[in-house]
Amino acid sequence: MSNQTAVMSRLEDFIPFDCLSESHRNEIQGQIEVIKIGPGRLLFKRGQSSDKAYFLVEGSLDLTDASFQVRHFTADDDENYLAIDNYAEHTINAITAETTTLYAIDRNKLDLLMTWTQAAESMLDEDDDENERDWMDALLSSELFSAVPPAMIHSLFVKFEEREVQLGETIVTEGEDGDTLFVIKQGKAMVTRVKGAKQETLAALSAGRFFGEDALISDSPRNATITMTSDGVLMCLGKNDFQAILQDSVIRHVTEDELDTMVLEADTACILVDVRLPMEFRHDRTPGARNLPLNELRREVQNLEKDFFYVVCGDGRRSELGAYILSEAGLNAYVLDRGKPTDAKEESHAEAEQA
Repeated sequence: MSNQTAVMSRLEDFIPFDCLSESHRNEIQGQIEVIKIGPGRLLFKRGQSSDKAYFLVEGSLDLTDASFQVRHFTADDDENYLAIDNYAEHTINAITAETTTLYAIDRNKLDLLMTWTQAAESMLDEDDDENERDWMDALLSSELFSAVPPAMIHSLFVKFEEREVQLGETIVTEGEDGDTLFVIKQGKAMVTRVKGAKQETLAALSAGRFFGEDALISDSPRNATITMTSDGVLMCLGKNDFQAILQDSVIRHVTEDELDTMVLEADTACILVDVRLPMEFRHDRTPGARNLPLNELRREVQNLEKDFFYVVCGDGRRSELGAYILSEAGLNAYVLDRGKPTDAKEESHAEAEQA
């Protein structure tokens, strides 16, 4: 089996990919493995556990059930619109009858995708326009929002409020307190930041992009100014709803004891990340930690290995924002909760009184 650099033109022929917008399918393609194998090869056998779901794209398979009944299943079969025998434990044997091409995707990813898609569709009316679907699709395709438990999807979307905005309108201002997360439903915006006596442009934002979350997590002032470069519509989520629904779903905490267990049981490496400033890190170094200051983390995150898991240590609010940024980039991230010094003092005091 090997990865193939093929254009997955048939993706929309399968459920649930047929329900996705083109932009969302483009995002999903990066998570799909293209497999091409020769004839007479066992794809999976009955009773075997599998973490992959397989879709037949070209060629054919011989499928044998528990009664040894064989069904020859071809890529152009009328019933070829679902993953093949998509169970945690396979109920049939599947052997290639000829050179065959398949798509493979992690079963948990597929299950989450189907849940999100159906939940989002259930909230749309038949007369909703394409913009309504597009901004929801954009959130569904982001690594960050996929961390929200499916049961909370409805609660998340109904909390957003729509706001019409005008060309040149300033949405957030650098240095001000933040109380809202914004998603661009229609229109475009520009991100700028003051540098010395000048104002530098950092990025251009289009429909589907969200902003404003950093200030909500860290309780710090806005780190940039966002200005509309066209008329548009924003979807707005207040700070309390953001923290209750999204932040608490994304930011996971781990104690030192739990971390020790995770390191022993994990199949991948654990990377400790300290997001404080270099001077703070040198003064109070965490053994084994890598210093990635918070103001540099978004630039550095693309260079981090996605197969590892990351534990952010250091300062409370900054650690939470660091874990959020890592999660937003699709990395497996936690915040390390250290024992508080006051706890140790209280325990010592209690022991002294008992003595």
